[in-house]
Amino acid sequence: MNIELEKKQIINEIMQVHDEWLLKAIKKLLDLDYEEGIDEEHKVILNERITAYEINPSNALDWEEVKQELLKKTA
Repeated sequence: MNIELEKKQIINEIMQVHDEWLLKAIKKLLDLDYEEGIDEEHKVILNERITAYEINPSNALDWEEVKQELLKKTA
């Protein structure tokens, strides 16, 4: 694999992108999205939820349970 050629191809493709959401996704993938961080209020909520999970992990729902609950509500 020619890494320099690969990088040039990727750069050329990115230069053709006009979709804002795709550019945001690329920024996130490259960890360049400095503007969008978690504000302090959301960090507090996230830390509370992580702590609650660590105290009682059996109280959490797995994705399949959540999905089933959502599907019931939309039916």
